[in-house]
Amino acid sequence: MNFSHDIIEEMLYHLAHILRDRFPFLWDWVSKLNSFLFVVRYGKRMKGENIKSTNGHEWIRMKGLHSILQKYSQNEFRVEALAPSNVEALALFFSEQPIESFDYFKPHGFDVQSLNKLVEDKSFLAYVVWADHTIVGYFFLRGFFMGKCYRGYITDYRWRRKGINKLMGLCATDIAVLLNIPMFGTISPDNEASMKSAQTVNDVKIIETLKNGDYYVEYIPRNNHKNS
Repeated sequence: MNFSHDIIEEMLYHLAHILRDRFPFLWDWVSKLNSFLFVVRYGKRMKGENIKSTNGHEWIRMKGLHSILQKYSQNEFRVEALAPSNVEALALFFSEQPIESFDYFKPHGFDVQSLNKLVEDKSFLAYVVWADHTIVGYFFLRGFFMGKCYRGYITDYRWRRKGINKLMGLCATDIAVLLNIPMFGTISPDNEASMKSAQTVNDVKIIETLKNGDYYVEYIPRNNHKNS
């Protein structure tokens, strides 16, 4: 029996969720291995690397993650990578959100210990959005060394409809394009706001409906990102 590359990756994705939910200790080891292999494959792109131009004589410096964060840290908001220095502030951010905010957002634990684990995982690209000294948004790309990433985000309920969702979507898309990896996620059919928000930034392709009823989608960069 022949399996396509996409089918194999899909099987591995579902296996990863089973390990995370049912075998957390084994998942920790798998996460460490994935983190190591992700850095091996994408580390240079994340930092920024020198590549030869089309004429083969000149070297061009590719932008890294830091340049992308700078691009979206203008005017009112500032985007910063998840780090030990902001873990406690992010945990506070999560604790202040109403319970219904987590109806469709349950990617990981929200306590300090869980967030510190994410900091150590170099394949989990997580970011916070600041307004002055307050975190008002959080988004992430969970990367897999096979060549896929999965996006998620949440905005402070007091800061909705201020363009933060769009900012996070644009920033996440730039990162995925930089790494040259496709970006996926899940959206509940009942969460129309999430679908509309995603469609302001990306073309959203529904791949399948999962057993729990959620749409498994691909966030496809538009031409302004593909050529950036």
